[in-house]
Amino acid sequence: MADRKAKDPDPDEPELVPSDADELTHHELLWLYRDSEENIRFAKLMQWRMTGGAIAIFVVLALLAPAQRSGALTGVLTILVCVIAAASLCMLVIMQSWQGTERAKIRLILGKLSSLSRQVYDTKAQLNADIERYVLLVFMSGAVLTASFLILSRMLRWFA
Repeated sequence: MADRKAKDPDPDEPELVPSDADELTHHELLWLYRDSEENIRFAKLMQWRMTGGAIAIFVVLALLAPAQRSGALTGVLTILVCVIAAASLCMLVIMQSWQGTERAKIRLILGKLSSLSRQVYDTKAQLNADIERYVLLVFMSGAVLTASFLILSRMLRWFA
């Protein structure tokens, strides 16, 4: 078979600069990168579970609310809904902040890896990633607030 000629490098293509780190440091950087990625995935999972869990609790409370005619129990359920909603929103924000911290660690790690790894990571603009994260945060927060409003309106019969 005929040998294929090596492709001439494109003059517009940036030069590939390898990592300066020794093998053990490189392995450690990859482990730290993997750990940060797993932490981000875990935080996202916890955000969705927190949102779903809060809404599920509100549904259960909505089913209990019509059976209760006592003013004291309605007051307790109202406080419970407010506490659950506030705790859920705080946890959503904490998990969002944690993701931001892990992304900052990843950017720091990528600075020590090859130019190709930085180029691949930079294919998605940081601003776009941040906008998407915050849109999802607003969506999750809105779902919790809407569910809490609906259960409160049902329990307190605002729209009777």
